[in-house]
Amino acid sequence: MSSPSMALPSPTCPGCGHPTMSSSDASPEPIGYHPRALFAVSSLGLGHATRSLVVIRWFLHRGYAVTLISAGNALAFLRLELEAEPLVTFQELADYPALERGTGWRFYLYLMLDLLRTWRLIRRERRQLQAVAGGYDSIFSDGRYGFHSRWTPSFILSHQIAFIPPHGLAKTAWISERLNLAALRRFDCLLIPDYPHAGANLTGQLAHVAGLQRCSHHFVGILSSYQRLDLAQDIDYLFVISGYLLEHKGSFVRSLLEQAADLPGNKVFILGAVGDTAASYAAFRRPDLQIHTVASGELRQTLFNRARCIVSRAGYTTIMDLVEHDKRAVLIPTPNQTEQEYLARHLGRLNHFVTREQGDDMDIAAALRDCDRTQRIRPPWRTAESLQRIDNAMAPLLHRQRFRIVLPAMGDTARLPAALEGLLGQRYPSDSFDILVVSDGPDDGIADTVRRYAEERPHGPRLRHRAAGRPREGASDASSVDWILFCDAKLSLGPHLLQQLNTWLNRHGKDVAAASTVAFPATSDGLSAWLGFGVQRLKHRLLPASGRVRLVRADLAGLADCGAGPGKDEPPPIKLFRRHGRLRQVPTDQVSRATPVSLG
Repeated sequence: MSSPSMALPSPTCPGCGHPTMSSSDASPEPIGYHPRALFAVSSLGLGHATRSLVVIRWFLHRGYAVTLISAGNALAFLRLELEAEPLVTFQELADYPALERGTGWRFYLYLMLDLLRTWRLIRRERRQLQAVAGGYDSIFSDGRYGFHSRWTPSFILSHQIAFIPPHGLAKTAWISERLNLAALRRFDCLLIPDYPHAGANLTGQLAHVAGLQRCSHHFVGILSSYQRLDLAQDIDYLFVISGYLLEHKGSFVRSLLEQAADLPGNKVFILGAVGDTAASYAAFRRPDLQIHTVASGELRQTLFNRARCIVSRAGYTTIMDLVEHDKRAVLIPTPNQTEQEYLARHLGRLNHFVTREQGDDMDIAAALRDCDRTQRIRPPWRTAESLQRIDNAMAPLLHRQRFRIVLPAMGDTARLPAALEGLLGQRYPSDSFDILVVSDGPDDGIADTVRRYAEERPHGPRLRHRAAGRPREGASDASSVDWILFCDAKLSLGPHLLQQLNTWLNRHGKDVAAASTVAFPATSDGLSAWLGFGVQRLKHRLLPASGRVRLVRADLAGLADCGAGPGKDEPPPIKLFRRHGRLRQVPTDQVSRATPVSLG
């Protein structure tokens, strides 16, 4: 992702129709490396899927391979929209239960049971993610709270920070808000699809809450996956009836169909459910009334652009679509869905849309006549600018630090190939790190080994050899990198080490001068080694200056050769860097000893 300073006018993305960063603004990916993004999208309504779609397409245009996790109608919709994309893979994972189901006393019973089940599902998501998080460069969640990782930058898209409690639970609003903020703070950044201005926003009290300052967040603006097409508006009324609370849907759709039959002009219904059958609505079809169970791709875009007026639920994504395209609309919130009820009241009071409650006395013809008296919203910016703001918000956490790995190989030719395999197998852009192998002299066979590996992998990271009396010589010549990583052939490195270091530095690296790491025992080590490891880990956590540096800021690399330990292959004491910045311990599970160790 580009940095905030690269916010330049940009061409149109062929995948989504919205402007994106120009190719000159983004560094080309090195051969053999492809960034990967994980998208976890809620299936509680199609709104999460449709607003995430434009962000997914934008990531694809940037060269990312995308793994998309969702369920139900949302997953089916995204499959239809993205089936032609070769870099997208789909996975189904059960979503949280609908919290607004049931009526009367059953509503409160279901609410308690479903909240408990939701909590359990979030914990399960979290456990399942940790096993695969290292394989992704970023994680993007829309309504799935378990998809955040210690090792990978994690972002969540949400417009609902404050929950509107149902009747009878109004006094618990502050509890739900604080719990939600605590959950959102586990992500690196909260992206809010609304505007920051107190007097010009769409969400009202849902997103503009006092406690938001305790959470890293950015108001990025509205997101709509609809392109603006130059088409005649020959559909007088477009009815878009999606939603996940099916108990309220059947009778509602039939009531609208019956009333639509008496309306003049062309009418089109989109029911928003992939599994729905059109046969049950065949009696309502007429030359001037079309019914689609689902609309995707070009059909979806065309129908929306041709519509003069929209009748829909009061879902927030629908509202963003209406604002993006200056559409007039009648909003009918789903019963018991407090978020939609609040949005309808909020925007109705401002006379931006006509709002009606679902019921037997609902007169859709009168509501449509009132649409001409509403005041359209003039947004400060639209989706194209919102995508740029998402880029700016994510860029600091996706920035690729440049590393130099210094590998001393003092006559240890037997272990060198395994060490080089571990370093060359890093899942990190090859143009963002290089490897410097240091040996005792030019005739120890190590130079030939390094030369052979460099010739076999011409598109890998720069690999070179230097003969020197000390392993740290040559590290100080590091003007082209940001950090020096000291390694040795006795360590086994996992493929995600540089990625984990990069994530930690982007999160916590400000003012850090040097950092230590702890090497896990080898899998073949006995109990004594693991006990010693536990003591060492606790010591380094309490006294970070007691260890030896593995990572040092490049501009301080010259200190690495001062006061080094008694052995040539030992990294320097971390206390040497105390005067130049903070000393930290980097958490990583990618470093272990290649040979058994003992307490001695």
